[in-house]
Amino acid sequence: MTSCGEASKKDVKSAKENLKEAGKDLIQAEKDAQEEIQATVKANWEKFKTESETVIKNSEKQIKELRKKNTDGTQKEQEGLTKKLDTLELKNKELRDKLAERDHKFREKLMEFNEKAKEKQHEFENEVKHDMQKIKDALKKIVTPPDNVEDEF
Repeated sequence: MTSCGEASKKDVKSAKENLKEAGKDLIQAEKDAQEEIQATVKANWEKFKTESETVIKNSEKQIKELRKKNTDGTQKEQEGLTKKLDTLELKNKELRDKLAERDHKFREKLMEFNEKAKEKQHEFENEVKHDMQKIKDALKKIVTPPDNVEDEF
């Protein structure tokens, strides 16, 4: 009987140690998952930021070129084009500022990195892509003859 009691105590002690170890493993797995999410979000951000900055710079360049070429047509047409270009330049600047602000949050680690953050980042990227596309479409409309343009900005 004494032998059975000691074996039972050893089993309980072993079970407690196993539970404790399993708890540590679970905590480590959660930490690893969090680090993986953070790394994924950061990598995706860097790629998106680089691509977006390229599009914004190309839009800026195209706006500057159109301003230089804005000598054809009547004064009213030139003023209208200047107004459109001013609006597009402002929207482009707003996008650049929005990206810079988001980048600051990443650099200063002000953002939480979890599944919800991944979803919010995806929403942000879609919003910026949509805004950049609107600018590109508007610039295309300015460059393309009116008969070949489908959408109005």
